[in-house]
Amino acid sequence: MEFTIGLFITGIFILSFTFFRLRKVRSHRGLEKNLKETYDVTSLDFSGNTQYAGCLSNEWVMANITRKSHSKIGAMFQDHLANNTLFAAIWFGIIIGLSSMFITLLLVESLRAYGTVIFIFMLGILIALGPGGPRYSENLLDAVGENDITELKAQDFVYVKIANDTIMRSALVNLSLGILFVVISPWGEMLPLFLAQTVSIFVLYLIWNPAVVLLNYSFVLALFYIAGIIGVSSLFCAKLGRRITSQEEETLEVQW
Repeated sequence: MEFTIGLFITGIFILSFTFFRLRKVRSHRGLEKNLKETYDVTSLDFSGNTQYAGCLSNEWVMANITRKSHSKIGAMFQDHLANNTLFAAIWFGIIIGLSSMFITLLLVESLRAYGTVIFIFMLGILIALGPGGPRYSENLLDAVGENDITELKAQDFVYVKIANDTIMRSALVNLSLGILFVVISPWGEMLPLFLAQTVSIFVLYLIWNPAVVLLNYSFVLALFYIAGIIGVSSLFCAKLGRRITSQEEETLEVQW
């Protein structure tokens, strides 16, 4: 029963948080429409491969993303690391060690109190927060929207459109996942069994059975196969996670 309740509550939380982040979508779309009606934007590149400089949006991106300065604590740590590398590394190791112990203790106590359903809540929080792109896009739109339309340029339209599209793509993903959590919640108690069967099928048919066949020919070959499958699977999961949480950097063409 705890998985059913956990999936349902997590799905509702994701949906609620997503709708809360979309509260400004009308004003942001209105800004995009006003720019399109005010300036000639037909010759602009909306693929994101061209960086338009000399506009307010580009200045905001350069100041808040590309050249974002460290916080006071970060700057202090950078200075301490540069001036006294050994002691800075020791203090950093102590902080990381204590933080790891605290987080582990927190997870153990959470599992003891709430069971494995705590992982569903944690996954829901990660999904709701999402990558940094939509958050930066919303801040960019707020900053551009504070200016009069006559103070902006046609190039600002590209940044505004890409920012709106980024927010909407992230919202669609979150809404789909939130709805999925709610829909499958009645069968939540079957989730551990489903996950266990999925892992067992993967291990049996993609790792164990082929490795046994290869073992008849060479132990080294079977060992390399197992290591290769695990390595490829880990690399795929890492690339998939990086793809979901951040956009790939591309070589940009700068235009003024």
